[in-house]
Formats: sequence, structure tokens, C-alpha cells
Amino acid sequence: MERKEFRELTSVEDARKLIEQIRVQPEIITLAIEKAVGHIIADDIPSGVDVPAFNRSIKDGYAIRAKDTYQASEPEPRKLGFIGSIPAGCTDKFFVDDEEVIEISTGAPIPEGADAVVMVENTKQTGESVLIYQPVHIGENIMRAGSDIMKGERVLRKNTRISSREIGVLASIGMNEVPVKRLLVGIISTGSELIKPGETLELSKIYDANSYAIAAAIEECGGTPRIYGIVHDDEKLMEEALEKAIQECDIVLTSGSTSAGAGDIMYMIIEEKGETLTHGIAIKPGKPVVIGMIKNVPTIGLPGNPTSALSIFNEFVAPIIYNSLGIKPAFKTKVTAVMGTGIRSGGREELFPVGVVRGKVYPADKTSGAITTLSDADGTIEIRAHTEYIEPGSEVEVTMFGNVRSPDLMLVGGQCPGIDLLEEMTGLVFRTLNRGSSAGFAAISSGTTDIACVNMVDAEGNYNSSTISKMNLENIVLVKGYRRELGLIFTPDNHVDGLEEITSLQLINRNRGSGTRAILERELGTLAEAKGMTKSEFIKNIKGYNSGSKTHRSVCDAVKSGKADVGFGIRAAAEEAGLGFIPVAEDEFDFVIHKDLLDIEEMQAFLSALQSEEFSKRLQNGMYTYEMTGRIISSF
Repeated sequence: MERKEFRELTSVEDARKLIEQIRVQPEIITLAIEKAVGHIIADDIPSGVDVPAFNRSIKDGYAIRAKDTYQASEPEPRKLGFIGSIPAGCTDKFFVDDEEVIEISTGAPIPEGADAVVMVENTKQTGESVLIYQPVHIGENIMRAGSDIMKGERVLRKNTRISSREIGVLASIGMNEVPVKRLLVGIISTGSELIKPGETLELSKIYDANSYAIAAAIEECGGTPRIYGIVHDDEKLMEEALEKAIQECDIVLTSGSTSAGAGDIMYMIIEEKGETLTHGIAIKPGKPVVIGMIKNVPTIGLPGNPTSALSIFNEFVAPIIYNSLGIKPAFKTKVTAVMGTGIRSGGREELFPVGVVRGKVYPADKTSGAITTLSDADGTIEIRAHTEYIEPGSEVEVTMFGNVRSPDLMLVGGQCPGIDLLEEMTGLVFRTLNRGSSAGFAAISSGTTDIACVNMVDAEGNYNSSTISKMNLENIVLVKGYRRELGLIFTPDNHVDGLEEITSLQLINRNRGSGTRAILERELGTLAEAKGMTKSEFIKNIKGYNSGSKTHRSVCDAVKSGKADVGFGIRAAAEEAGLGFIPVAEDEFDFVIHKDLLDIEEMQAFLSALQSEEFSKRLQNGMYTYEMTGRIISSF
């Protein structure tokens, strides 16, 4: 085989353009969750269960009827009857009547009849009685079924890299296996001078560092390495190793034998068996790199020098892996950022979960029982016991959760598939907390979100502007979004003719504070008025009205599974789930944004996508832009 000298070196810019065009289709496999760390989730993961699956206590104490405590005080405690104990994991049935309490452990199911838990430190047991020293309200110290995760709700996104927190979320919803992408990357180290680590180092020999360093780099990128070992400088042996790797792997990397010196022949084998896309890049270190294609398998010859090999890998191979897997590079383990809002400490040393958005830190904590604290957090900050309060603007060090990319924009409020489309079109990473319009307004008011996603209607049918006025929100703008059809959702074999039928059916409602729930309440008020009834009289006849599903998708899941006869939500979600839909109303889904964020690059990308023709065309059925879409309103 004739040895060739370097051709004209490819510029770094051209090499990057070349790399950008190379994509490999990964294989989808299913892994047990204990083997899935580091892999990339292949599809969105919805929860198949409610979390928690039952109403549970979040404190050690006594399950009780709240009304029995209202007169309790330190000087005059209420004395109630003690009827038993419920440990965590207990499956026995209990009932709490008036003037009774039952001892309950953290995590144990709330017995029938009880509607609150009083903490043990606010009580004293004396024989068959318990003294209550502090009143509790209905729902206090109780985590309701589905309040953390509701069945049908997406808990993890496609293309998320699995770390300890994702494993925790998967296990919490009962999944023992997860679909992941597998991109198999073969590694061949060439050179007669190489020996394996652990062997005796002889004269003129060196240890093979590249196989292991590159394998680790592949895993850090989300790929799966396969080491083919050391191949001596022999043309036949190299051809055999390369042929085997090409047959078995999605990408093949070789190290060594890419220069134009005597004995360096790998680049010639690649050219003979396939196509050489470039040989030699104008970069230091790592000039003698060869990028080729053999049988549609990207084959890249890295330099033999470990430093050069890793430098070239990071610059030109890692992007191929990231692009093929549909992910972004991992961030550093520790980052320095500033507090975007204040955090009040509980007076003890703690690792406090936080989200990091564009260098600002926000609390991500819910309760000790909330698994979604994990998926909403990027890492933790350490709070010392003597620290009572961390001021906004304070510099803190965040210990990141594994290979996590911080989001570009924080969005809090109502849920809508249009937001997912905006995220896809912008190429940004959104942290989206689906907690309803009221939560969105509260977050924008407290400065803990970039964008509030809202569809709150007033009595006159105006959307969002009146809420802004009532809350006296300052330094914000209302960006008009798009319109959506809302209506009744049902299974095709259980057809519903109109809103009047709702009193005879089991309803799955949206959560309190959501704009969609407010719209349904407004429509029911109009219907009640037409029937000569008050709204409260009409609503009390609707079974399930007090239920609260956090997303349109979970409403559909409740209907589809038979948990409810009818739901109220958007047409797009109903059609996506294959359910029937009858329109009842049309809302305006808008965005409230801080004025000082309008000019940042990420927000400009968001607004540009919202105002684009492509966005209008790609919106799902039942959702559409109109003449106000993208208009910025600053006076109310």
C-alpha cells in the first residue's frame, strides 16, 4: 500500500461544518433501571400511577378531624380519645370519628374520617387520651394522592441523561425498566509499542492510555464504548479489527497510525475501504486526524498521543455523539452563581435543592415526600446551621447533580403542548413547572420565573390583564400568545352531548389555580344562571368537581382509564389521546415576562419563534395564532 503525505489541511471551521452533517441513528434498547445510569432516555416517560398512590402523612403525629382542634391552645389543650396506631406500610382499615385521634407514622395512609395530622411535638399522650396543644387546618401535614405526580403526567423528557435523580423518579412511579438510546462506539488502539495497563513495562513499550480514556469520554457523552484492544502495526491485523468493528458498531474510532510517517497506515486503510472526508485539520494539538465513512459508519482516526486524541475527541467526535443522541454537552460539577431570590433556612445545616437558570439560583424544594423536587433541581447549595437567610444577589456555589445542563428559561404556570413546540423550535432548554396560572402569576411576582404561562379569565371574559392589574405587578409585560379550543373530553363509546350532562357524570377537573378550571367555573356559572340556580348550588351536584389534575394530558388519561366519565381540557390533548371532544369555550394562552429580560438572547429566540409562521403552521389542531399573537402589552 502506497504511503501518502498530508493533503491540504482542512480549516477548523470547515471540519466543524463537516462534523455537523454526520448523524448516526442510535438503537433503542430497554435496560433495567439499576443499569441505566449515564444512558439517554429514548422517549417521554409518563407516570402510570399516582404518586403518592394514597393520602399519606408527612409527619409523625396523630390523624385527627381538624375541627376538633380549633379550640386547642397551650393553656387549654383539647383532650381527645386515643384509638390505635398506624405504622408506615400498614394495610389495615381504620376510621377516626369525632373527638378521636389515631397515632400515625410518616408515610402511613390517612385513615377514613381524618382530614389532618397534628405533629407529635404538639401533643401529649396520657393513657387512653391525647392532649392537643395546637390547632391544625384541613389537609395540614397530609400529602394527597397524586399531589406530587398524577397518573399520565410526563415526569421525564425524551433525551434526558439518566442520573441518580432520574433513577429515583423512575423507581417512584414503579418502572423497573426504561427505554434508552444506545450508540455503540468501537475503539481500536494501534501500535506495536502498546501494552495493556498492568503488564510489565519493557523497553520501548508504553501503556495504552487511549482505549480507556476515550472509552470514559464516550460514556461521559452518553455513548456506549466497546474496546477492541491493541492492534499491532500490521496491515492485515488492522483490516480485520476494523472490519469487525464496522460490522458491530455505530461509530468506530481508531487511535494512532494516522500520521504520514513510516508504519502509519490506518488512514490508507480507511480510504481504501470507504471514503476519506478529510485527513488533517489545522488545529494544535491533533493535526493528523482522519475522518472517513465505511459502509455508512463514521470512522475517525485519532492521533496516538493521548492529549491530542482527547483534544480531537472533544472537538470533533463528541459533537457527533451528542447530535446523534439528541442531547447537549454536560455541565461542570460545581458552578458559582448568584441567588435570584432569598432563601430562609430552617436553622440547621442542609443541602438545599436549587435550579440554576442563566447563572441565577432558585429554590426547587417542595416537601421531603416530593419526588419531583429531584427533577426540578439542578443541584444543591450547602446552608450552614448558623445561616438564617440568604439574601438575593448573594454568590453561592452549586454542586450539580451529575451531568446536568441548566435550563435556558424558567416557565411556570399552565400546561400546553404549544410550549413544547416553542422549546423544540428555539433549541433552548426550558424548565417548565405545570402548576396552573395562579402559580405562574405568583412566580412572576416573586421573581422566581422568567415567564408565566397564563390563561386566567375574569368575569367579563378578559384574559390575564385584569389579574395583572389586581396584583399590581410592575416591570412586566403581557405577551399575547395563541388561542385554544377547550371543551368536554370523553371516550368515543361514552358520548357526551353538552355541558348540561356534566351533573350526571364523574368529572376529572383541573387543579385549583389553573386558568382552565376558572374557565370551566365561568361556563358553569353561566349555565347555572340560565337554570335559575346559583353557581355554588349547581357545582355541588357535580361528582369529582373538587378533583385536581395538573395537566391536560393527565385529564385525558383519567378519562381513558375509566377513572372519570368526562374531563375538561384542550382539543389538542383529547385528539392526541384518541378521545372524543365537544367545544365549550375558547381561551387565550399568554405569557407574562419581566421587562428587563426582553432583550436577552434566550427571550428574543422565544419571542421570534412565537411570532413565526412556522409556529403558526405547526400548532396542533384546536390551537391557532391570531392578529394579537406576539404583541407586547405594557400598560394595564
